[in-house]
Amino acid sequence: MRPIGPCIGLHFMDFQDLHAFANVARHESYARAAIELRIAQSALSRRVARLEHQLGTKLLERVGRGVRLTEAGRVLQERAEHLMRDLEAIEADVQGLAKEPTGLVRVAFPPATSEILAPLLVSSCRSRFPRISLHLREGYSNFIHDWITRDEVDIALLYNPEEGAGLDISPIFDSPLHLIVPPSAKDEILHREGPSIGVKALFDLPLILPSRPHSLRLLVERCAAERGLQPKIVNEVVGSRATNALVAAGLGYTIFSYAGVYAEVAAGSLCAIPVKKPGLSWRLSMVHRTSARTSYAVMEVKRLITEHIDILRDREHWLGERNT
Repeated sequence: MRPIGPCIGLHFMDFQDLHAFANVARHESYARAAIELRIAQSALSRRVARLEHQLGTKLLERVGRGVRLTEAGRVLQERAEHLMRDLEAIEADVQGLAKEPTGLVRVAFPPATSEILAPLLVSSCRSRFPRISLHLREGYSNFIHDWITRDEVDIALLYNPEEGAGLDISPIFDSPLHLIVPPSAKDEILHREGPSIGVKALFDLPLILPSRPHSLRLLVERCAAERGLQPKIVNEVVGSRATNALVAAGLGYTIFSYAGVYAEVAAGSLCAIPVKKPGLSWRLSMVHRTSARTSYAVMEVKRLITEHIDILRDREHWLGERNT
């Protein structure tokens, strides 16, 4: 790009030079970048040199057969990668407004939601927005939080997310937590406690819970501390399948949302007992970075997610209150 009109004295970076630099930086090699871009190494080197001359600083240093970024180069690479994605999204949006949403949308789910929500999202996206490409990731809250802050996902679903600079958090659904027990223990607990169990009685039971910093563990510990109680944790297990298997085998109990064990409850391998109010509640929120552009495709995927959460609530697959 060249200065236009009265912008005398201003110098604009040439997009091709910036694109060349970003590819060399990503590959850490002129040779590999030249192969990907299908241009001569000499032409690629000239573009990077021109960019360095314009900015008045060294961006790359040759190391053996490759290159490494200088401090200025690292700053420019990060900004350049964001710019490339934004330009691709702008192109997709402009084309999509005339036709349909297009492009890659990266979504992260916690295990408690992915099993039931991910298939619904993929199915509806394929039928309604075939030009959207979904990239789904599953992980625990601490991992998802890192992914969203590092711009590795566009949309993150998180339970009880921590506030953070640069994050936009939109609460979607408040899900009450239940005591999860094997069928063999259900009648005894209901006979002793009634149709729901109190928090004190809950924390006296042998519990199988995830280790810190899992959001469920933090929630349970915070609830116990507020009441001057100490939960009786007999095993720490990070993994819902393993936890459910231990509970089904009669080796303890766990605390979880109804949505997270809906299939097991329907199959009769586990039972969910409500906790007396005020109990424990898990808040599901949709999170994205405030500095990230929200493309047309991302907006449609966010709408699909909230639409399916409403459907699951109406079908009583998920129990709780929708946040508006």
